[in-house]
Amino acid sequence: MSRWFTDYGLDEVADGLHVGALPRDADDVAVLAARGVTRVVSLVDDPEYGEGEREAVSTAYAASGIAEDRVPITDFGHLLPGHLERAAALVRGARGDGDVVYLHCRAGWQRSVVAAAASLAQADGLDPLAALRVVMTRRRGADPLPHQVTDLVRWWSARAA
Repeated sequence: MSRWFTDYGLDEVADGLHVGALPRDADDVAVLAARGVTRVVSLVDDPEYGEGEREAVSTAYAASGIAEDRVPITDFGHLLPGHLERAAALVRGARGDGDVVYLHCRAGWQRSVVAAAASLAQADGLDPLAALRVVMTRRRGADPLPHQVTDLVRWWSARAA
């Protein structure tokens, strides 16, 4: 298992939804497969992978029967409404289809935490800040940036309008 994945890890934040760090090699993907993950929703962009890691992970997903969806969002950046909507819908839809989902960003502390909250807010009808609190209590190290929390609230408010 990669040092990165060992250090940042993953946690189950809801039934069928794990949130965590960027998998970097086949051993990391094997951990996901052992947890029953059948679909990955990745929020990272290709430059966040080290040399050869993206290809190795893609190959390992295919070999493990794990499907992947990608919604690249800039690290430390704002979470645009379209990105949150798409990520949340992918997670919600996959869980609804019976998939066990792994939602990740680079460390699994910011982007993926907010996107998981968005998905739980949609699926469970929770207030987005209540959903965020649920995720933050279950994901060790969760620490979304203040502007990302604001983005979550704005996205939710715009959906209700």
